[in-house]
Amino acid sequence: MFESSFFTSLIGFFIVLTPLVFFHELGHYYAAIKSGVKVESFSIGFGPEIFGFTDKKNTRWKFSLIPLGGYVKMKGELVNFSNKILKNSFEKDTFLHANLFSRFFIVLSGPLANLLLGLLLITSLYVFHGRYTTPPIINEIIDDKPAMRAGLVSDDKIISINKIEIKDFIDIKKIVENNPNNSLSFDILRNDNVITVTVIPSKFYDEKLNKVVGRIGVTAVEPQFKTLSILSAVKFGFLDSINITFEWLKGIKALFVFEIQKKDVLGPIGIAKISGSSLDRGFSSIIFLMAILSINLGLINLLPIPALDGGYILLFTYELIFRKPLSSKIQLYLLKFGFLFILSLMILVTAFDLGL
Repeated sequence: MFESSFFTSLIGFFIVLTPLVFFHELGHYYAAIKSGVKVESFSIGFGPEIFGFTDKKNTRWKFSLIPLGGYVKMKGELVNFSNKILKNSFEKDTFLHANLFSRFFIVLSGPLANLLLGLLLITSLYVFHGRYTTPPIINEIIDDKPAMRAGLVSDDKIISINKIEIKDFIDIKKIVENNPNNSLSFDILRNDNVITVTVIPSKFYDEKLNKVVGRIGVTAVEPQFKTLSILSAVKFGFLDSINITFEWLKGIKALFVFEIQKKDVLGPIGIAKISGSSLDRGFSSIIFLMAILSINLGLINLLPIPALDGGYILLFTYELIFRKPLSSKIQLYLLKFGFLFILSLMILVTAFDLGL
């Protein structure tokens, strides 16, 4: 499927992921500094340091040997202690000395930074490069399908369906899929005349969606490049970011109910292949891939799994509700479980990548 060389894929992987990791950790760093928490080190990658420098605030900025992620090390531990004497012994610039709101702010800022970066990348791409859209024009009619039986022909432009304005071919797809066996009124522009036809989508079981959807048997024309105003770019950037988020949520749901297929799962190897392929296709493809991965990275880190940012948010929520932190012993057990779970998931995803 991918023709990129190993070297191109590897370079693409680092070009795509390194800025996303940096921006994520920068979110944590900025929130920590604003909250008065000392940041001891800011690392891209894990393991032994390759090179770095120490700034005026005595924070060590570095690149480390294993380039899969990164971290911001703050003074004090991330695990809260129920022992008040031990907690009060910490200096004021430690993470645990910060108030609960500040700790929420610090942990949440990493994922939010990635979500914001994804939105900015998509919007910037639309501002400077434009956006591909698929006009609501029929390309081909498939024989003996509802569209042909209703009298639709190639080059028909769909203006509205059941009085709902159609702006893009995806609008047609959504309405048709949600209405199997239901009568739909199509307003069509044909030879400068507007005509109305009734189409009844047939039922079709979509294995990927795992549900019955409607189909009428038409194909779309090739996507067209469209320049956008700044306002339109911001609007579509926001809407497309929301759509990416919903698609991610559907994918997570499918994963946890075991309805997802191996080919739909991408791990480090799959991302590297796509990154290399995007590198071959040009700058705009790289930027769009970075935007999608940035949004995904932010959402993944919000999952309520110990060792992820969402896990810490869950612990702080417990502290907010019960007015005291969960015992340090339980927190440490949860963190160990979280690390084990994430490691197991990475191994599973990598196995899917390798076709095992």
